[in-house]
Parts: sequence; structure tokens; C-alpha cells
Amino acid sequence: MGARPQIAGRALQVAEALAGVPTVGALIDQALNELARLLESPLVSFTEIDLVTGTAAMSFRPYLRGHRVAVDGVNEMLEEHPVFMWYYSQADWSAVRLSDLVPWPELTKTRLFREVLVPVGGQHMLTLPLAAPETGRLVCFVVNQPDRDFTDDELEFVRRLQPALVALYRRLSLPSTRGSAPVPALTRREHGILKFLAAGLTADAIGRQLRCSVATVRKHLQNLYAKLQTHDRLTTVVRARDLGLIREEDLSTEFEWNIRLDLGRRGAMASEKA
Repeated sequence: MGARPQIAGRALQVAEALAGVPTVGALIDQALNELARLLESPLVSFTEIDLVTGTAAMSFRPYLRGHRVAVDGVNEMLEEHPVFMWYYSQADWSAVRLSDLVPWPELTKTRLFREVLVPVGGQHMLTLPLAAPETGRLVCFVVNQPDRDFTDDELEFVRRLQPALVALYRRLSLPSTRGSAPVPALTRREHGILKFLAAGLTADAIGRQLRCSVATVRKHLQNLYAKLQTHDRLTTVVRARDLGLIREEDLSTEFEWNIRLDLGRRGAMASEKA
């Protein structure tokens, strides 16, 4: 990427291009596009881990066949994931390469490498957080490469861009009343089901994705209808979009997985740290 002044200038250009996006969803989508383009990455993703509820949402671009396996692997091996443990264990949450945290020979011997990174072509990883575990959530962009590590200049570019992305994410994430209309509070599960509705999934399909019964899904749907004062799926999705509860982009076919995480041990770790 050239000299450091050029890196700073490029990061500023990207930040200025993102400054006018109207919603969190638009910010995420445009940032994913820019990261993929500028870092020449074939795979970028956005992850939200809620340490309080023990849930996570992961969006991949593009969606690949091995992603379901990869998500299951992350779910099972999160406490072995060097990036997660790095951000959870100390206060520095600047962007970081996986290779800065674990030597390559050591990484290749792990289940994480074999069962998660290799299936999706993500052996090399660069993580750009927007929120740290101390906030109760770990929110981050992840950029992957299958056959080369990220350079020092690429890492510097992402670190220069990070403050702007954090500021934009925080501003756009502030509660919005969208005029005088009240915005109902949804549970994490209701919000997840709402996203699946926006993607066109049936109650049966949602139940399979969340590994729960159709009756449970329908109960959540009833709660959504009551909170949004709607009576069917279409009007529910439209009203949720107008209230800012889902992104315009959630109405597309973007793949997004909601998974459960076993955060019991991390809760104990947090108590010990306190």
C-alpha cells in the first residue's frame, strides 16, 4: 500500500465515503465491500457476539458451502479461538492479525484451523472490532485470505480506519424513534426471528435454523405481531423496517446464522477477573 502517509490518506478516503450512510446495515454492507476490495479478500464477514445472552450472529460475504460447518465449529471451540480470547483477556481491542497471536506452525495443529478456517478458505485472518467484550458484546469485521497473510501496511490501514468505523457504528446504533412512532423492545430471539422473516423463511425453516419447535417459533411470531401491532408477516417486516428494527439489506438473501454459545465458563472467568 506504500508509505504510511498514503495509508492514512486511503483510510481517510474510505471513512469519508462511509460517513454519509444512513443506517447500521448500510454501514456494515458498504464496509464489507470496501474491506474486500481494498484488501483483495475473497471472504469477509461481520460477527456480533452477545456475552450476556450467549448468542451470536454471523454474516458471510459471499456465502460458501462450508459456512454452516464453520459456524458450528466456532460455537464449539470459541474458548479455543485465539482472537476471541485475545480481546476477552485484555483492554487493547485494536485490529489484529491471527498470526500476531499464534505462530503458524502451532495454529495448523489446532482443530480450529482444520475444522473452521480451512473449510471456508480463511486460514489467514484480520479482525477489526467495533465493540469490545467489556461492553458485553464483541462486534467485529473479519477479513480472510486462503493463501497469504496480511501485510503490515494492510494492518496499518485497517487500524487507521477503525476509529472512524467505531464512531459511525456507535452513532448509527443509537435508538431512533423514526418520528413519533415508538420503537418496541424486542428480545434477542424475536429480533433473530424477525431477520429470518425478512429473508423469507417459513416457520418450519426458522425452527430448523434455531433448532426449536414450530410451536415455539409461532409463539415468538405472536409476540412480534403484538409488539409491532401487525397481523401478518409482510406487514410485520415492513413495519420493522420502517422503525429501524431491521436493515433494508435484511430483506435480501444475505445469509445470517444465529447460534447459541456456551458462555458459562466465560461468566466464571469474568467473576474471577472482577
